[in-house]
Amino acid sequence: MSKKQLGRIIHFANLPLKLLLPKSRENITEVAFKTVPSASKIEIKRVLESLYGLQVAKVNTLNMEGKKKRVRGSVAYYRRPDYKKAYVTLKEPVTLPANLFPFNMAEEKNAATSDDKPSERSESSK
Repeated sequence: MSKKQLGRIIHFANLPLKLLLPKSRENITEVAFKTVPSASKIEIKRVLESLYGLQVAKVNTLNMEGKKKRVRGSVAYYRRPDYKKAYVTLKEPVTLPANLFPFNMAEEKNAATSDDKPSERSESSK
C-alpha cells in the first residue's frame, strides 16, 4: 500500500505537558508548560492544536537543568531530572475554568471560614 491509499495519518507523540500556574485565569495569551527535554517546538504546537484545540502563534522553549539536592545526613548529592519549559503564545486569549486549579477553592474555603470565626468569638466573649 502506498501512503496515498492510506489517507491522512496523524501521529501523536507521547508528550507529557504540565501546565504551570498562570497569574490570572482570564484573558491568557501566554501559557507555560513543563515537558520532557526531547520535545520539539513543532511537537508541542501540534499536540496543543490537535488535542486541546488551542490556536498557537509561537512556541519558545528553555532547557532547564534539574536542581542539585543534598541527601540528608550525608555528603552525597542527587539531581532532579532535567526538563524543558515551553512558553506558548496563543493567537486568541483563553479563559481557564475556575475548578482547574484546586488552590483557588482552598483559599476561598479558608476565607469563608475565617469570616465566620471572628463573629463566633465576639459572641462567646459577651
